[in-house]
Parts: sequence; structure tokens; C-alpha cells
Amino acid sequence: MTRKLILAAAAVILSATPALAQLDAEPKQPYVWRVVVSVKPHPLLTPEFRERLKRDVLAALQPGLGALGTVEVVDLAARARAGDTLLQQFDDKGFAALDAPRDLTGAKTHFLRVEHRDGRIYLAARQYDGFTGLSSPLVRTQTIRAPELAGRTAGLMLDRDFGPVGTVEPVVGRPDEARLLVRGAGLGSVKGVVRTGDVFAVAAVRKTNRPAPVVRTATGKIVEPPPGSVPPPGLTSTPRDFTLLKVLDVGADGSCRCAVLTRYQNAMPVTGGVIGYRAMKLGTISAPVAVRLASTDGVVYKTASAVSVRASDRAFSTGGDPSEVCAFDNATYQFRSQRPLANVACVTVALGPSQAKQFPVPILSDDPVTIPFDIDPAKEERAAFERAVLKTATEAADARQAQSVCFEAVANLISKQKNADALARAEDGFKAADAADKSLSDELARLKEQAPRVQKADNVDAILAKAEQNLAALRTYNAQLAGHRDKIAKVVARENDPSVAAKEAHAEAINARIALLLARGDVDEALAAYDQLAFLIPGDADVKARKDKLAAEWKVKDEAHQKARDYLLKTWPGVQTVADFRDSLPLIRNAVDECKKHKDTWTMRKLLTVFSTAVVKLNELVAQLDPASDADKKLLADANQVGKAMAALEQEVRKASGE
Repeated sequence: MTRKLILAAAAVILSATPALAQLDAEPKQPYVWRVVVSVKPHPLLTPEFRERLKRDVLAALQPGLGALGTVEVVDLAARARAGDTLLQQFDDKGFAALDAPRDLTGAKTHFLRVEHRDGRIYLAARQYDGFTGLSSPLVRTQTIRAPELAGRTAGLMLDRDFGPVGTVEPVVGRPDEARLLVRGAGLGSVKGVVRTGDVFAVAAVRKTNRPAPVVRTATGKIVEPPPGSVPPPGLTSTPRDFTLLKVLDVGADGSCRCAVLTRYQNAMPVTGGVIGYRAMKLGTISAPVAVRLASTDGVVYKTASAVSVRASDRAFSTGGDPSEVCAFDNATYQFRSQRPLANVACVTVALGPSQAKQFPVPILSDDPVTIPFDIDPAKEERAAFERAVLKTATEAADARQAQSVCFEAVANLISKQKNADALARAEDGFKAADAADKSLSDELARLKEQAPRVQKADNVDAILAKAEQNLAALRTYNAQLAGHRDKIAKVVARENDPSVAAKEAHAEAINARIALLLARGDVDEALAAYDQLAFLIPGDADVKARKDKLAAEWKVKDEAHQKARDYLLKTWPGVQTVADFRDSLPLIRNAVDECKKHKDTWTMRKLLTVFSTAVVKLNELVAQLDPASDADKKLLADANQVGKAMAALEQEVRKASGE
């Protein structure tokens, strides 16, 4: 994982860091299980075959789901044009589209691809779960000859990976255990779909700066929000690699006591904007495990002379049971367990007597699994340093983004005339940023002192520089925040002073909000606030002059300028893939140049806030790439190029914005 993230050189995560919040376990929320059928045109796969396939799949799946939810089977050809992004992406890119991060919707979408060739019908299926953001690890495949068996066979394939989901709660004082609250448990018993020994994959959930996607009923219909209501914030997630939950027992209320299996000292940290964890059951089996060891550069080791591997399905090895030793196969470069393992392999890889690492691996098939492990001690030291650099850089970026969110929150509270709340939020934000500044300054100094003595990746120095850049911005903006806080404090004091007119205090509050909005480049909102101020104190020449000056500076100069601004602030934030980011580089370059030509400093300032969401997306995409995969290596190289370009561009935009 370190290598994957290091490759995204300057695209350091800039996610917000909200306070710990309890995720809704949704015990009364039924599952919406969409099965999307994609049939490749063939004379024998007639419309009648498609309709029978859909009916048979529905008949195979709905009884097993029972009261927990509703199955909906649709034809991709009929639905891809309906504006569903996930369906459109699958239509374009196939099963690989399911790996792209996206906002959580709560709905399960299972794709079933059907082809006819060489006298056989080929079925392939994979699921994306919209409650956890996780996808089934494998593409299930099956081949049949009789068309009338396609529906039943597909139903069995799909049912295997249905994957009940839940929300994870820690057990106080027991870091090796967790409680899993199964979604929909309030609708009926879950013991038919969750059993002792089942294994769940884990995902970290974060809030986004975007509204939540539409809500759907059990039948998939859109639930319109009440008029005038504010949409809740959207959620997104990131898979927590090498972290699994193994069910120890299932309670009558649908909660499960689980063992936590992880390679990390802290299995599920609540940092970097994480507000909780969710989990999805995997379609595991009982089979021997085969392990390949690969360096962080993706090179598979072809000898076992320096390393030993043990595996158990009960717990991580302590070295006392010889049956846990995995034998090395020189022909395949694989370590193989001596017996079948049920659902999970607790793999321990040891280099000599003192260095051992633990890797929980779900048993999904008899295919080998690749585990990252550097046998070279120098590479281990390098990897540890790079992890420390990335952690510090991420924390610096988190602190900076949390500060940006604080500016927005304070402005919103002022707009609602909740000035006392705005003051408290500004004070909390200032203290948090000040504390982060002190702790990060010490850690950065330590890493910079250590850096010359460590062999490291070329772009580690760039990441350290980016962390320093974020820390400098944190100090600058915290000084601004202190100034805004003091102004708001005066407004609150005047509000509580009976000798001060309410209108005067309200005008001062609006002025404070305008300053906060302009600090983020929210010009349209600032102009609207000026209108409120002009209505409150009509005839004030200063207010009119300030508004007119801002409106003139914000005015679009020509059609090319309008297109450039729209691309930067509306189109570019919607990129979804590494390829999209790569292809956008010349477009964003041209758009920035166009805005700079017109001295459009306000668009540049707003673009700085857009960067935070963009780099979060890029890092989420990078985190899911496998350096051992040739296809992913190309994407990693592209992501590295994009990260460097975005880092340089951010510096340029910051200068052009006048900050």
C-alpha cells in the first residue's frame, strides 16, 4: 500500500477531518439488490431468452432474501441510457468499472454478463455494494450448454456473492474484537445469511463535500426529499486492505461478535476524515492457500531461502504447530498450506527470528494470493520511512482541509444568524489548527533530519515539501481565522448589548460572512450577501462600491473566459478515473492560462478549494491499484504524472490568486 500511495507523488490526501460520528447501522432499511443483465448480441440469445433469464434469476434470488429486501432484475440495454452513472461506466469499461470509488447510495448492483460462443453460454458476474463501497473480489464465471439452465445457474452464482453488510462498532478494551450490526436486521432474522465463521471485508467511510445521492425505496423508486430540506452530505469509502472480520457468533438481534484480523497495529483508526467503518460478507470457501511474496516494486520472489510462511484458519501462528508451515514450490514460486483452510488464512511471513508480519487473507478460490513483503532489510527501512513521510504529509493535508471546511461552516452559521455558534466553531477550528501546527512541525523536523541517511524513492522529498507547503498555508490561514474570530466575537458582544441596534449587529455579521466567503473564492455567495447588506442598510455608498468592484472583477470577459471558468469549477471536479485525470491535464492547463490572461484571481482562489476534492479522488483511485499488475502499473505511472502536475499547478494557482 505504501508503494501505491507514494507513487501519487504530490497528490497528497486533502480530506476533511470531522469529529467521530456514529454511522447509521440502518437496521430497518431493506436491501435493494439490482441485478443488471448484459447480453452480448447473438442469434440464439433471443429477446425471449432474455426475458426468461430475468424471470428465472428473480425467482432464484427473491425467496432467499425474503423480508430483508427486494430483488430487481433489469436489462442493461434498457437502463444504460437512463442516466445511471454506474451502469454507463460498466457499459463502457466492464467489470473494471466497479473498482472506481464513488459516493455511497445504499443499493447493491450485481452485473451479470452473458455471451454465446463455441456452442456454449458463458456467464460472468460481479457485484458492487453501495452501502460499503466494496466490490466482490472475484468475477464469478460459469459455462453451460443448455439455455434453459442459464437463469438457475446465474442465480446460484449471484447468491454466493450477495454479501450482507453491516456497520462496525469497536469493543471497548478489546482491540482484537468488534461488533458488527447487520443492515436490515430489524426486518427479520439474519441467521440464514450470516453464520459463525463467515468473513467480512472492511471499508473506511468518510464524508464528502457533495450532497448524498438520491434515496430509493425497496423497489428502487426515488424518494423525493421534503421541500426546502438540505440534502445530507454524501459518503464515500476506501477498502481497508488486509483487515477482515471473522464472525464468532450471531446474536438474536442481528449483531455479530467478530474477531478482528489485521496486519496493522491499529486495525480501524479514526483519522484522515474517517467517521466509521462498514463491512461486507465475502463469498469464501474451504481450500488450501497458495501465497506468493512480492516486493513493493511488484517483483515476485523466486526463492524461499531467507523467509518462512505459516498459515492457519484459527489465529496467527506462534510457531509451535508444524502443520501450519507452508511448503515452497520451486516451479510456481508459491508457499502452499498443508491442509484446506476454512474461509480465511491467517498468514505469518517471517524473515529470520525477529522480523515477522501478519496478513489475513480471505479464501475465495484456489488461485494464489500475492502478499507484499520486502526481504531486503534496507528496503524495509526505506518502506518504514516512506510510510512515516506519507502519514505526516496526510495529516498536514487533513489539517489544512479541515481548516478550509471550518471557514465554510462558519460562513454558513453566520448566514443563518447563528453568530454565537459561528464564534464557537471558529474558536474550535483555530485551536485544532494550532495544535496540528505544533505537532506536525516537530515531526517534519525529525523526518527532514533523517531523510539524508535513508535510501528512498525519488518523490519522497517532493512529498515532504508538499507537507511543509500545507503547514505554511495552515499557519497563514489560521492567522486569518483568528482575525475573523475576533470580528465575530465583537458582533456577538454587540448583539448582547442592549444599547446596540439589532440591524447594526446584523450588518456586521454579514460583513464577517462576506470576508469568509471571499477567502474561499465563493464570489456568487458574497455578491448575494452584499444584496442582503444593501437591503439592510439601503443607501450605504461603501457597500454599493464594494459590491460593484467585486462584480466588475467577477464579470466574464468573453466566451473563452466563460468556458475556461466553467471547466475549472464545474466540469473538471467531475472526473472519475485516472485516465480522466490524465486526459484533463492539457484542458485544465489551457483553462488556467485563459483565466490568468484576464487576471481572474477569484476563479483561481475558488480553484484552490476544488483541488482538495480532486486529489482525494486521485488518491482513492491510486489506493486500489496493484503494482504487480501490468495494467495497473501504467495507471500508477499516469497517476504519478498527474500528481506532480497538480502539485505544480496548485503552486501556480495559489500565486495567481494573490494569496
